[in-house]
Amino acid sequence: MRYIMNEITPEIQKAFDTIRRFNELNVSRAPISDFLPIIDSENLIIQMRDSDIIFNGVAGLADHQMGKIIFFDQELDCELIKHKVNNQQLTIFTKGVWYARTWQPPAPYSQVLMADLKHRWELKKTKNYGFVIVTHTCEYFKYRDAHGPQDMSKDFHLDLK
Repeated sequence: MRYIMNEITPEIQKAFDTIRRFNELNVSRAPISDFLPIIDSENLIIQMRDSDIIFNGVAGLADHQMGKIIFFDQELDCELIKHKVNNQQLTIFTKGVWYARTWQPPAPYSQVLMADLKHRWELKKTKNYGFVIVTHTCEYFKYRDAHGPQDMSKDFHLDLK
C-alpha cells in the first residue's frame, strides 16, 4: 500500500494514520474486530455520495466487507488532499487509486480493476488523543478505461461506471 503525504501537523498525521490503518484493514479482509479501535462502532456511517448506498455501524461495516469478498490482490493508493478542524471533529479529504482483481467462473482469467476515487472522512478525537472514524463517504468513484468490471454485477462496486 502506497501513501503520498502533504505537509501536515502531527495531529493531522495521526488522523491520517487512522485512515491509512482503515484502508489497510479494508483491502486485507481483516476481521471486523481489528477495525474496532479506529472506528466509532456505534455511529459509523460508510456511504456513497448521491446514492442510496449506506452502511451503518459495525453490522454495516461487516456487510461492506462481505460485499468485497469477490475482490483479491487489492491495493489502495491514498493521498491527503486537505483537512478541516472543527472543535473535536476533523474532516480529511483524500484521493487515490483502488486496484483489485476479481474472477467469476467460467472465466479463464481474472479481471484487473482500477478506479480513481475521492473520499471524505469525519473523525473525532478520543480521550487518549487518538482518532476514530465516524463517517467515511466516497465522494467519487470511477473505473479507468479498460479497467472496469465486465459481465459481472453482484456487488455495488461493480455497478459503478
